[in-house]
Amino acid sequence: MNERKLKQLNILMIITAIVCAIFVLLFTFVFSPSEKNKIPVVDLKPLNDNWIVKTIKGDKDQIVDLPTKVKATAGETTVFIHIVPEDITGDTVLMFPSKFQNVVVAINEKTIYSNGVITDQKLLKSAVPCINVVEIGEYKPGDRISIYMASAYNKYSGNFGEVFYGTKGDVLSHIIYGNVFPLIISCILLVLAIALLLILIISKKDKSNKHRAVYAYIFIGMTALWNITGNPIMQIATGNTFGVYMTHMTILLVLPVLYIMLQRCFTNRVKYARIFEIGIYLFSINFLTGVIFQMLGICDFASFSIFTMGLIIAGLLILSGIMYIAAETYNDENIYKSFQTNTILLVSCVGETILNCFSFYAKYQGLVLEIGMLIFLIVLIVFVEKDVQVRINKENEKVITKVYQEKDRITKQINTPFIYNSLNEAMLAIKGTNAKESKLIYNTSVYMKYNIKAANEKKMVPFTQELEYIKSYLNIIEDTKNIAVSVEDKVVEFMVPYNTIEPLVENAVINGALKAKENGRIVVRCYERLDCFAIQIVDNGNGIGPDKRFTGIQNFSTIRSRLKNDCKASIEINSKSDRGTILTVKIPKAGYIMKE
Repeated sequence: MNERKLKQLNILMIITAIVCAIFVLLFTFVFSPSEKNKIPVVDLKPLNDNWIVKTIKGDKDQIVDLPTKVKATAGETTVFIHIVPEDITGDTVLMFPSKFQNVVVAINEKTIYSNGVITDQKLLKSAVPCINVVEIGEYKPGDRISIYMASAYNKYSGNFGEVFYGTKGDVLSHIIYGNVFPLIISCILLVLAIALLLILIISKKDKSNKHRAVYAYIFIGMTALWNITGNPIMQIATGNTFGVYMTHMTILLVLPVLYIMLQRCFTNRVKYARIFEIGIYLFSINFLTGVIFQMLGICDFASFSIFTMGLIIAGLLILSGIMYIAAETYNDENIYKSFQTNTILLVSCVGETILNCFSFYAKYQGLVLEIGMLIFLIVLIVFVEKDVQVRINKENEKVITKVYQEKDRITKQINTPFIYNSLNEAMLAIKGTNAKESKLIYNTSVYMKYNIKAANEKKMVPFTQELEYIKSYLNIIEDTKNIAVSVEDKVVEFMVPYNTIEPLVENAVINGALKAKENGRIVVRCYERLDCFAIQIVDNGNGIGPDKRFTGIQNFSTIRSRLKNDCKASIEINSKSDRGTILTVKIPKAGYIMKE
């Protein structure tokens, strides 16, 4: 797709997005029929007062208000008792958060809900934060609700948060409303991971080392998975609270290792690289320690994650300082990029840690970190994409340079002075007796010299030089073919890329004038306009433009690209069946832009 069409599509897309946004705003705020049609925001009803607390030990019952913390030891079951509220319906459900290994809900001693399990398996002894949603069903007001809770760790034993109730729809809406933004961020992260994967697939022919992009893809993908598995919506949707949460915590322990591996890819300095390698070993040991502690029941993932987060913040702080010093010392662009991305991550981690100390942030927990991760990964994917592209360009430049070097070597092997001298001797020998043949030899000599030089020449040249080449070719054609040639060189004082106009003239002759129904004719005009210098090539052939049929070493798209890149020129084609083609090359003057 050419650039003009791509710009048109982009403009159309922007206009469509703006119109869509305007209509959304109009339908939402202006054309809203009535306030009565708006969906009300329903608050869930609390059930926090006058809970009776019992323990299996048979201690004296207590009456408490939630949230609360009662004395309980590891493995001890604590029972919280209340009566079913008066205003329940057949669709009423209870909702309460917990961090216990085992939660059982019973009404009138009949178990209606259980989450978790108490066993002797140390691997399962983990406090799993989750939201419990319990259907009351056919039970009536006044029935007794008993919530049994137990944890394998003293830290969580006896802790109980608030309890709410409402219809199933209200509860699910409440959960979704409170967690939908983090879920959206997680989905965006997944899209970023997919986008980076597409970059890897598109650049699969690139022979350069793409380990940076591979590590970035793994890190972004694991980060997205970490975000999603930590979302209560995912726990409810899968129905496997324990498995989803343990996956979430395991990924948290792995992420620092992946992150440092990724940053290690952005440096070639030996001393600097060793620091990253030490960090990789350190966080790998931290990961193995967390897994072993969990398996032995010494410490659960939830507790160990607090230590891990502190280690992550300390590591990010140290890395930021080292990166800044290294960037200033080596003036390395890759180190500057690492420092910038590391700073974004550090600020979000520190901000999340500080805000967690305030009670007002409890319902937003994790939001700052997720936003910081999103910004960090967007910046990262831009850096990685640019890096991959730079590597591809460098590989292409190496290939192109090698091709030109090979061309230069082959060209130098041709004994051009001997050929030119021989042609000149032949031209002088027959000049007096056969002027036409002598002229033909001269034009052939000029044409050959220009062609050989064109194998390695890439610079801009005055059009007078290109025109000399064109005239030599047309003189040969005029002398050997039955074609009328006309050159109108009114203005020639401008620059063109070497060997770009002559191939267009040659194609007009071969695919145009030589195939004309009547006597072939070719006209080359060069003139000046207000905004540009124009070169016009006219033939009276069958009217098929050069973009449809082209003869020559260079193809038409290559010539068009060279003209556009080197001098911002455009090519205009006007072709009519059986009447010929007019091709105009427009080279803009300073301050003007040519549109195709």
